[in-house]
Amino acid sequence: MSKDFEKLKQSNNELREIVNNSWDGIGIIDKQSKFIYVNNAFSPILGFSKDEFLDTTFLSLIENDYKNAFTQLMHQNVINKYSSEVQVVCKRKDNQKVYLQITIALMLNEKFFVVNAKDITKQISDDEILDNYVISSHIDREGNIQKISKAFCLLSGYKQEELIDKNISIIRHPDNEKKFLDKLWITINNGEQWSGNIKNIKKDGSSFWVNAKIKPMYNKYGDITGFTSLMFDITNELKQQDKILVQQSKLAIMAETLQMVSHEWRQPLNIISIQAQKVELDYSLDGDLDNDEVVQTLNNIKEKANELSNTIEDFQSFVKLKSEKSTVDPLDIIERAVEIFKKDSPNDDIDFEKDTVETPKFETYMNELTTILVNILVNAKEAIIRNNTKHGVIKLKEYFIDNTIFFEISDNGGGVDKDVIDNIFEPYFSTKELQHGVGLGLYMCKIIIEMHFNGRIEVHNHNTGATFKIALPMN
Repeated sequence: MSKDFEKLKQSNNELREIVNNSWDGIGIIDKQSKFIYVNNAFSPILGFSKDEFLDTTFLSLIENDYKNAFTQLMHQNVINKYSSEVQVVCKRKDNQKVYLQITIALMLNEKFFVVNAKDITKQISDDEILDNYVISSHIDREGNIQKISKAFCLLSGYKQEELIDKNISIIRHPDNEKKFLDKLWITINNGEQWSGNIKNIKKDGSSFWVNAKIKPMYNKYGDITGFTSLMFDITNELKQQDKILVQQSKLAIMAETLQMVSHEWRQPLNIISIQAQKVELDYSLDGDLDNDEVVQTLNNIKEKANELSNTIEDFQSFVKLKSEKSTVDPLDIIERAVEIFKKDSPNDDIDFEKDTVETPKFETYMNELTTILVNILVNAKEAIIRNNTKHGVIKLKEYFIDNTIFFEISDNGGGVDKDVIDNIFEPYFSTKELQHGVGLGLYMCKIIIEMHFNGRIEVHNHNTGATFKIALPMN
């Protein structure tokens, strides 16, 4: 009997030694959470000595937001008598926060609890860093969002609860082509990793770009259970690239414009040179000049000099616009353009239709934009008249998407000849059919839109006519 007792005592001592040297904090508390015993690991975890622990309660060390969860866990153990766990935040003796994974088990005597405390502060801190600064998401095989990081919510403008269990398509921008998304989906469903740039849409309707790496997640049987995405915000990077392209475009426009000016100057300069040489030659031959001829020659030179001056004026008119930018309502510009068009180009046989939406005000050159719209409206009217279209119709549509405002002017005047449609915005290109009379050609419209509005203009034919489309950024 004494040998069995000695073995039991030795076993208890070994068990106590194991408990004391455990990496986890192990303690015994009563039903009021007062410490009865703590092992050696509890001291470095929370910074108190063993004697200090024995003079306090565990509940007093837990922050207020977590006390109720801990108390409920104790009550559940009394009722159900099973081990369970909870995460709590405690305050160390030095007032630093410590995250603990707590496991509680009711002892056989039903008077005390065994508490196991695992310090998970580093794990929580790492997870918080990842959550706060890494843009990530987890979706199931149907594309429903199961987990989303705070960083992604901050970028997209959504709250986590607004995205969880929603399909990932909620954030996909409509500009993404279906073929592109289908190929992405096929790739990851085949167990392959996909990498590339995706355009998404924020809660407020604006867009953002991410470089995403998407790979499948597997269960222990090797089945794909979902997909995890790690993303990097590249919106500003793309905007910077766009700015560089805009600057390069402006330089190209300037070079093209200078070429146009030099082209326009050559003929007047040649005529001035020839006239001056003629006077010089007549004078050198007989020294007796006809006064009328001299006056006529000087008038010719003066006329050509005026032409050169006018070319400079035209050049300045779109290199530096005369008006200043102002904040305007797009609908006011449309009303003004339509009023000028109808007043200067009356035609009762042509129906005019407007399709506009309520659009935020934006900064622009109102006079120049109005003139451009009038020019294109006149183009549409002349196409209808030239083509003898019965029941002529001109439609002006205005809308905005992703911080860009669009103006579309369509007609049923037969369209632009497919042989010249690619050339109508080029300098020097004109035909009698494409001419109009309000002072600006399509080339000048294009230059002003690209150089001063950072926008674009394009044209395409439809079933019965042509559509001119102008896109202008609103900031």
